[in-house]
Amino acid sequence: MANRLSISWTRILAEGSIIVVSILLAFGIQAWWDDLARSEDELESLLLIQRDLVSSIELLERHVQFSERAAQSALDVYAVLSGPGPYDRDRIHNDMLRADRVTLKVPTAAYEDLLSTGNLRVIDDREIRDAIIRFYESVELAEVILQNNNDVFLDRQLLGTYYGQGMIFAHTPTGVGDRALDEGYELIRQRLGEDFVHQPDPMWNFQPNSREWQILRSLLLNAAQVHIIGELIAGEKIVEARELLDSIETWLSRKQL
Repeated sequence: MANRLSISWTRILAEGSIIVVSILLAFGIQAWWDDLARSEDELESLLLIQRDLVSSIELLERHVQFSERAAQSALDVYAVLSGPGPYDRDRIHNDMLRADRVTLKVPTAAYEDLLSTGNLRVIDDREIRDAIIRFYESVELAEVILQNNNDVFLDRQLLGTYYGQGMIFAHTPTGVGDRALDEGYELIRQRLGEDFVHQPDPMWNFQPNSREWQILRSLLLNAAQVHIIGELIAGEKIVEARELLDSIETWLSRKQL
């Protein structure tokens, strides 16, 4: 009887141990699986951020180039109009068009997805995670600043005042542009007839020392400043993006070893 009881308890303990081991093993496998899935999510998240950063750098570099040209165009017009003349009206008109605005919008799809899904927490490297947050927050602020500058100094003042109020016409009969645009102007002239004469911009009715010209020169300086600020801000974002990209690529290279 005692032997049977001893055997029963031994069996119960053995079976219990097997169950406990099985449970612990299951938990261990699940934990391992969860870690593997998390690691894969982390890798995928950083690869997507890497993709967006590469696109962001390319876009920011184009923004710098545009801003440089636009600022120079505004300064060229300012310099010409600060002189006694005579003025090359077509050149002035086209340089003013080149001083137009551009909107900066950096790709943020990967970052926004991480925020909306809560997957930002799967990035275990705190330095990289914090750097990602800082970069995209600073980019958002930069975009707001540049947009406000565009709205006030370009849309409302320079372009709004002189094009919006008709002081300078949107098109000139001999304007320099793309081939298709030039061909379009030529067709317009043909359809209007040989006797049609395009009226000069109203601005040319004012003397160089008039209030209208003084305001234009001032607004051109403001426009140049706006574009120079855009150039500097975009340049700063390029440096930040490259630093973050280097950190991510270093992390990825370690994972691949």
